[in-house]
Amino acid sequence: MLIPIMGILLVMIPVAGLTLGLTLRFAVRPFVETIVGAIRDVGETQRAIAAGGTDTMREIDELREQLRRLEEASKFDRTLQAITENPESAQG
Repeated sequence: MLIPIMGILLVMIPVAGLTLGLTLRFAVRPFVETIVGAIRDVGETQRAIAAGGTDTMREIDELREQLRRLEEASKFDRTLQAITENPESAQG
């Protein structure tokens, strides 16, 4: 009675191992590769956002400088207009 069971196990264990191996190779491996790719993409996205943040900060600094120059020009224009409208106050 023990010999037929051993004979069946002798065939079933390699078949089960082969089935499990093929299942892992063809079913689980693409899933794991997809997860690893997604994690890699998140890292690249974070680096891109950081680089974009640096560019944005540089643009903000440039806009602040332009605004400062515009305010100076506007103040100069107001002073010049006041002088041209009332020349007596400029001479005194």
